[in-house]
Amino acid sequence: MREKKFILLLLGLTLALCAALAGLVLLQGSRLRALRENAPAASSSPQENAAISTIPDNSAHLTAVFELTPVETDDTKGTVTAEIALRLWEDPMDAAVNLLIEAGEKTITVPLERSADRTYAAPVTLALPDKQSGEDMPVSLAVVVENGGAFSRERLWEYPNSLFMTTILRADLKEGGMTYVRKSLPTPGVGLIRINPECRLAVLEGNESVAIKDPAFWLYSNGKRSKRLPAVEDETGQNLYGPQLWDNALVCRNGDRVNLSFSCTGEDGRFYEFPLETARIAQEQGEVTSRLMPPAVS
Repeated sequence: MREKKFILLLLGLTLALCAALAGLVLLQGSRLRALRENAPAASSSPQENAAISTIPDNSAHLTAVFELTPVETDDTKGTVTAEIALRLWEDPMDAAVNLLIEAGEKTITVPLERSADRTYAAPVTLALPDKQSGEDMPVSLAVVVENGGAFSRERLWEYPNSLFMTTILRADLKEGGMTYVRKSLPTPGVGLIRINPECRLAVLEGNESVAIKDPAFWLYSNGKRSKRLPAVEDETGQNLYGPQLWDNALVCRNGDRVNLSFSCTGEDGRFYEFPLETARIAQEQGEVTSRLMPPAVS
C-alpha cells in the first residue's frame, strides 16, 4: 500500500513538473512572437528620401549590352552630346532604370526610357574638358535599377574626362580575354587571373581596322592598375594584337574584382583605353563577363 502511494506521489510530481515546463515554453514563444512583431523590418532598399548616389554597388552584372553613339560636339558651348543605350540581363517590366553620372563634384541622374526591343536609352550632354585651364574632370558611370522598392546598382566604368563621348573608335575582341586559374598555392583562396594566349583584338573605325601605336593590355585589381602587358601583333593578321606569352597573369583572392582593358595611341595622337572584360572572384572561381565600353580618351 505504501509503495502504491509513493508511486502515485511520484507520478503527480512528474505531471506537475511537465506542466510547469510546458507553461514556460508557451511563455517564451509568446515573447518571441512579440519581439518579431515589434522589430523593424529588414530592407534592401534605401530610405524613401535617400539620394540614388548613396546606393551601394550590390550587383556585378546588371547590364548585358552598353552602347554609346556620339551625337554632337558644340565648341561654342563647350559641350558634347551622346546617345546612351543599354540592355539588362534581367528586365522586369515595371523596373525604373537610371544612368548615374558623377562628373567632378556633380552627380547627374538620367532616366532611361524603355523601347519595344527592351533597350533603355537617353541623350546625355556633358561639358568638354576646359582647354584653357587644361584641367580634366573625371566622369564615372553607373546604372541603377529600381524594382518593387528594391534598388540595385552597377558601376560601369570611370573615365578621366568627357572625351569618351566623342570617339568613334571601338575595340573588336575576337577571342576572349581572361581566365581564372586555380593554383595549388600556399594561401587558401588564392589563384591567378591570366590573359588567354589566344586572345586577339583589333581597333576599328566603322568596320575597318586602323593602325595604332604602343598597344598594351592592362589588368586592374579592385579599381587600381596592377599590371601592364605589352601587346604583340599577330603573325596572321595586320592590326590584330594579342598578349605576350610570358608574365601575363595576376595573383587574385576571393572577393577581388579584376578588370581587363586594352590601350593604344591612335593615328590622331590621342591615348585610348578600351574596357574589355571584368571578373569577380568568389568561392575560388572567377566569373568573367564582357565589358565592351567606350574608350577613355586623353
